Amino acid sequence: MGAPKADGRAAWRALPDDLKGLLRLGFTGKGHLLDVAAHGLRSGRAAAPVVRDALRTLAANHPLDGGLAAEVLDAAPAAALLDPDDAARLRVLADHWRAPADPAPLRDLLAARDFARTRAFLDRAVAREPANLFWREQAVVAGTVENEPDFVFHILNMDAPDTVRPLLAAAENRARTLFSPPAPPAPEALLDAARTAPWNVGLALRAHDALTGVSSLRAPLPGRTAVLLYSWNKADELDATLGTLLTADLADASLFVLDNGSTDRTAEVLARRAGQFADRLGADRLTTVSLPVNIGAAAARNWLLHLDAVRAHDFVCYLDDDVDLPADWLQRLGAAVSRYPEAGVWGCKVVDHANPLCIQSADSHLSMDPEAHADLTRLDPNPFGLTGLHAQTLDTGDFDFLRPCASVTGCCHLFRTDVLLDSGDFAIHLSPSQYDDMEHDLRLCEAGRFPVCQGHLAVRHKKRTGAASLISAPELGNALGNKYKMQVMHARADIAAALKAEQALLESDLLGKLEYLDSL
Repeated sequence: MGAPKADGRAAWRALPDDLKGLLRLGFTGKGHLLDVAAHGLRSGRAAAPVVRDALRTLAANHPLDGGLAAEVLDAAPAAALLDPDDAARLRVLADHWRAPADPAPLRDLLAARDFARTRAFLDRAVAREPANLFWREQAVVAGTVENEPDFVFHILNMDAPDTVRPLLAAAENRARTLFSPPAPPAPEALLDAARTAPWNVGLALRAHDALTGVSSLRAPLPGRTAVLLYSWNKADELDATLGTLLTADLADASLFVLDNGSTDRTAEVLARRAGQFADRLGADRLTTVSLPVNIGAAAARNWLLHLDAVRAHDFVCYLDDDVDLPADWLQRLGAAVSRYPEAGVWGCKVVDHANPLCIQSADSHLSMDPEAHADLTRLDPNPFGLTGLHAQTLDTGDFDFLRPCASVTGCCHLFRTDVLLDSGDFAIHLSPSQYDDMEHDLRLCEAGRFPVCQGHLAVRHKKRTGAASLISAPELGNALGNKYKMQVMHARADIAAALKAEQALLESDLLGKLEYLDSL
C-alpha cells in the first residue's frame, strides 16, 4: 500500500478561525508567536500542536532570552506543553538572567547607536557578571544587528559557569547559522516540513513556490516600463544606484530621474551617467528633470508620473535613490506580474544594505483592534496599522514567498500606469514621511486591488547609521502629525472592510497552494 495522501487543506480548515487569522500572517517573530501561543491555549486541545511548535520556535530563535523563558514557565498551561528537556533548559535560562535595576545606561548607549562604546560597556558587564545571561543576550543582539560576528562569538566564549555552557553553545550555533547561512532547503525538505506543521503558512508558501518554480521564475513585463527616481543632495548614493541599474537587465525600460533642487554634485552625476546609458543601451534611455527647489518625495513622484513621456509607458516603477539592485530585479517583478496580474502594485523584500539580516520591509498586512473606535481627540484617532512581523525577526528565509498583502514599500514598487493614474496622486500633505506610500496602498486595498509582495526579490537599501540615523524632536513631531492625517483620511468602516477582504484573499490564496501541495 502507498503512503496515505496528505491533506493540508483539511488540517488547516480544522484549526479555530480566530487562530487562523493570526497564522495567515506568518509563523515568525517573537511578539507574533507569543500571540499565536496565547490564542492557541484559549482554543483548547485542538491547537496544542500549534502552541507547542510556537514555543519550540521561540526557544530556538531566542536561546538567551531569560525574560521570555520566565514568561513561558510562569504560564502553567504553556509550560505543561513543553518537552521535559526544553522545560529544564528554560528553567536554567530564567534562573541565570537578571535585568539591571537601572537600565538607563545601556538604553542610552543603544539609542545613540555608538557601537564602540556599547561594545566596551557590554564586554565589561559580561566580565563582571559571567553568570548573568542578560548581558550576553544584549551583546549578541547588538552585535548581530551591527553585523559584528567577531564580537558575538567573543562574548559567547567568555568565561561562564558550567551550568550555562549548553545555553551558550546553542546561542553560538544560532549565530553561526545567521552569519554563515546554509544553502536554502531543498523543495522536498520544505514540503516535508510544511506537512509536519500545516499551521506554518510560511513553510507552505515557500514549499509551493519552490516546487512550482516560482522561487526562481523571471519574466519580462508585458509592455514598456518607465523607471522613476527622485533625489535631493545624495549624489554618491544616486551614482551608486544608477551604477547598479546600468549593469542590470533593463530590457527596453527607460529611466527618468528628477533632481529635487540638489546643491551638491547631483547634476554632474546625472550628466555622466546619461552618457553611459546612451553608450550602453542607446539614446534617450535616461531622461533628467531638474527643479530649482526640493518639492518633497510625494510631489516628486507625482511630477514624474504626469510627464507625457512617462504616461506613454504601460508600467511605472518607483525606486529610491539609495538602493542596490540585483541584475534580474525587473524580471523578478515581471514574474510577480505574471502570477498576480490583477494586483494594484507589486513590491519586494527590502533589507539593510550594511546588514542584510535586518529586514526593513516585507510581507505586511492590515491590522485593527475591533474593539477600538475612532476618536479625533487622540494622537491615534483611528487605530489601525500594518503587521510588522519582519521587524520582530532576522532574515532567515521566512518571507521568501510571493503572495498578496496590504502594503509594499515605496523603496521599489511597480504599478500599471493606468491603475496608478486611476487611483490618484500620492498625498503631498503627508510629506515628508513614508506614510504617503502606505496611504496610497490603502486606497488600492479599499478598491479591491491588493498589493503583492515578491519575497524572492531582495533589494538592499542604504540607510544612515550611527548618530545620523537618530530622529530629531521636530522630525518625530512631523511624523506623528502625518500619521494622524493619514488615519483621518480613511473611514474606519472602509479599513475594516478592506481587512476582511484581505483575509479572504489570503485564505483563498493559501487554500489554492495547499491543494497543489496535497496533489504531490
